[in-house]
Amino acid sequence: MGFGFNIFGFPILIITSAILLIYFFTSKSKTPQIILAVIWGLVTLLFIHAAWQNNAQRPMQMSRADAYGDYRIDTTFYPGRNARWQYAHYRFSITRTDSIAFMVMTDTGTEARVYKHKIKYSSREACRWSIDDTDTTFHVIKHPPTLYRKRYHFYYVFHSDRYGEMCFSKQR
Repeated sequence: MGFGFNIFGFPILIITSAILLIYFFTSKSKTPQIILAVIWGLVTLLFIHAAWQNNAQRPMQMSRADAYGDYRIDTTFYPGRNARWQYAHYRFSITRTDSIAFMVMTDTGTEARVYKHKIKYSSREACRWSIDDTDTTFHVIKHPPTLYRKRYHFYYVFHSDRYGEMCFSKQR
């Protein structure tokens, strides 16, 4: 519920309720009581729905343990031939020893090159990190990734000097 309901809706609801209560006590009719019950029932349902929506849209809370695992290119962000090629050629793993192993694969699926580095976690957020080695020249991991969180999953986006944005999702 937005700002508009707080300023306009609540006073109107209170005034309408007061008028219906006065009418109920003076006329002894059940109609105002039914209308009042329906109005307050709808308001209660509206508040419950707003609270549920707020909770459903809140991003997941993460710990370092959530970041550990294997990651692959997420082809749903930029579908097509280039995404499928990147999916086949790039992957990385984050280990419990605070290291990243970024693998470049050949066309046959074997590892052509592995870039291993220590990672440094952010002090503010558990799953934000950067490579601890400033001499990194590999175009994908040269810049720290950006973490995007949704309600039930997250993904990292790397900025590559060659490909632009590369979106990696954790493999389940």
